[in-house]
Formats: sequence, C-alpha cells, structure tokens
Amino acid sequence: MASAPEYPPQVTLLLASPYHLALDPMEVEAGKPYPPLGPLVSAAELLALGHDVRLYDATFARDMEPFQLALAGHRPTRVALVADPHAVAVKMCTTAQREATCAMVAAAKAAGAAVLVAGPDPTDHPEPYEAAGADVVVAGEHDGALRDFAAGTLPSGRAPRRPNRHDLAQLPDPAWDLVDLPAYANRWRSKHNRWELNLSTARGCPYRCNWCAKPTWGRAYATTTPERAAELVRGAQARGADAAWFTDDIFAVKPAWLRAFRQALAGAPLPFRCNTRADLVRDGAYVHDLAAAGCHEVWMGAESGSDRVLAAMDKDQTRADLDAAVARLRDAGIRVGFFLQLGYPGETRADVLATVAMIRRLRPDEIGVSVSYPLPGTAFHDRVAADLRRANWTSSMDNEVLFAGTYPQAFYDAVRELLRAEHAWLSFRPSLSRGGIRRAAALPYHAARWPVHRAKVAVLGR
Repeated sequence: MASAPEYPPQVTLLLASPYHLALDPMEVEAGKPYPPLGPLVSAAELLALGHDVRLYDATFARDMEPFQLALAGHRPTRVALVADPHAVAVKMCTTAQREATCAMVAAAKAAGAAVLVAGPDPTDHPEPYEAAGADVVVAGEHDGALRDFAAGTLPSGRAPRRPNRHDLAQLPDPAWDLVDLPAYANRWRSKHNRWELNLSTARGCPYRCNWCAKPTWGRAYATTTPERAAELVRGAQARGADAAWFTDDIFAVKPAWLRAFRQALAGAPLPFRCNTRADLVRDGAYVHDLAAAGCHEVWMGAESGSDRVLAAMDKDQTRADLDAAVARLRDAGIRVGFFLQLGYPGETRADVLATVAMIRRLRPDEIGVSVSYPLPGTAFHDRVAADLRRANWTSSMDNEVLFAGTYPQAFYDAVRELLRAEHAWLSFRPSLSRGGIRRAAALPYHAARWPVHRAKVAVLGR
C-alpha cells in the first residue's frame, strides 16, 4: 500500500494526464519518456486565468492507486482527463490506454466529481468514455472546452469540435513545476546519458498523406512565432535539458520562419531532433539554417522504397526526393531517421524489396518500422473498413495487421526483422558509448538471423 502524500485543501479542478507508460512495452524499452506537454500548457493557462487547478501525471503510475489517492487527497469537484495530443503513443489510440482512462473516469465519478475527457481517442471513439461515466467528451482541440469546464459553464454531453486556436504565441510556458521532471531526466540519462525535453512550435499538419490520422487539428496548421519558439528553447536549457524533441508533425514548414528562429536563438542553440519532409530539405539554405539552429537529427516519413506505393499514399514524395534530402542532410552533419511502413493496400513483395534496397542505398542512421495502421477519419481507414478484424492495437507498435492484407502476418514480421538486420549492419559505427556497445553486441545475432529472415520473406511472399 502506497503511503498517502500531503495534499492541499479541496481543489476545484484536477487536470489529469491519463497516459500510463507501464502499459506501453515498446515505450518502456525505448527509455525516452516525455512529460504530458498538452496538459501542462493547459494547466499553466488555467492557473493564469485564476482557476484552482492541480495536475496528476499518470506516466509513471503502475496501477490506479496513485490516482485514487489523488482523488481522496484533493477532493476535486471537477476532473479533466486530457490525453496529450502532441504525443505519438497517445495519437495511436491503443486499447490499453483507453481502458486505463475509462477506469480513471469511473474512479473520478465514484469520488463525486464531474468528469471531462479529451484527446485523440475520445474524439474518434466517444462511446467507451460515455459508458464509463464521463459527463463531457470533447471532440478535437480541447482548449476552449476545458476553459469552460473549469469555469463551470460547459454543458454535459459531447462537446462539438470548435475552431482551432491560432494564437500559439500567447500560450504560456508549460507548467513544468507541476510534474516530476527529475524522474523523466533520470529515466533518460540512465539509458541514454542525456535528457531530451519535448517542446512544441506548431499544431497540425497541412499535408494530405491519406493514412495519417489528424483527429485533433485536422489539416489545419498553426505555428508560434520564431521568437517565442526561441524562448521555449531557452527555458528548456534553464531546466537542465541536454537536448530537445520538437513534437510538431512537421517542424518549420516555412524557410523564413526557420531563418528567424535561428537568428532569435542568438548563437546559443540547444541540440534538437524534429520531423521534416524530403521536399523541405531540398534547399541548401534551409538545411544550413536547420543545422545552425541546433538540429542534429531529423526523422522523415520515407514510408516505402516504391514510388508506386508512395503515390497510392498521396505522399507527394518520390524516391528521388528522399535521395536528394539525405545527401543534403548528410552534408550538413545531420543524422537521418526513417519512418517505414509495411502492408499498405496493394503493396507487393517487389515493393517491399524496394524498401529493403532503399535502406541499403541510403543507410539511414535510425529506422522505425511499422505495419500500416488504419485509424478513423483517414481515406486509408475508409478503404479497408469492411475488412477490419479489430479497430486498434493494444499498445503502441504492436505491428498487428488489422485488416485482410495481401500477405500473412508472418510475412510482415519477417520483413520488419530483415529491415532491422540490414540496418544494424549498415548503420553500425564503432563506439564506446552505451548505445554503441549494445549495437555491437547485437551484430552476431543479426548476422545469424539475416538468412532466416530473407528466406521467410521469399517463401511467405509468393
């Protein structure tokens, strides 16, 4: 039984981030937890408006007991369960996190509080949260509905989607003091010898990839000012972060914004990672500004080595675009990560082998491999809806094919392991760092398994 911490007198609103890291084995193994950025910004905004707010962060909770203790200690009249819309693992809408959130809803209702739920999954699937007892389920961006809920003026029921806000420069700094930042830093440093803090400069994505779910902001795109972004970086530096991860779906879409951001940093950048697209890094001046601003690693949605598959995805990108982008980034000393996707409808074994060949040719520094994951609101989901076996993965990166694919599950498992084995050899650089030693120790395993994976791909892909 956990000992009850000290709590202040009864509060009006308990703002809770419901993501439980322990329910996400791949994220536990990665050892890269991030604080709940969206709820922290909302907490800071509500406090600035004069509301009586406390925050509960479920990230490191292993069960419901800490939340029940928080309910008993704070005795809130209202509870808002707000999933972080910036977090990739949250946007994957897994059933394990849904069940945990619904259990929190039930506990809050049992404690006598009115309950609001918001986030990507409640937007797509409000019914389970209503069944658990939620008084309000918010669709899309939660900011306006949460302010009204805190003020006691939000009607019960499904809160309809409101226009997205565009005044991002007016958002306060995240209320970092409301979470246990040292716990995040310790997890990071124990595994990676550095601590990376998550920051956001933009909301939404203007591109049209037809498999990409956008439940919170749709295809709208809003950004803060370069000067405000630089202030956020300096705040992360002041808190002791060794690096930053920009959570933006696409970082610095406009070259002029990036140039102004670099200048606003005044020669004191913080090393950072970000997401970008191949078409954005074709320009040498853009890549120069990216590196000068502190970028040391970018991740791109390479998805496939087949132009035919990329066209089917409405990716608006070709293999030639990716080749040019990687060359530009390498020239600037920026590491490259690829997101790869297997099993898109119509993909053949030849397309898959083209992806393997792309890894050999371009040798990215990092890869992330997933099977295509249909989420509501996408053209891809509509295309395979009639063939869905189930709607969601249990935890992020389960890599279960949820619809009737071209090949059996074992084929995609073998391709994923083949890609990892190829990458392990091609990206290996001798190093005495902890990560370098781990990679060196894994090489014999990959060498032994490589012909097995290759044979499985050949046989299962017939």
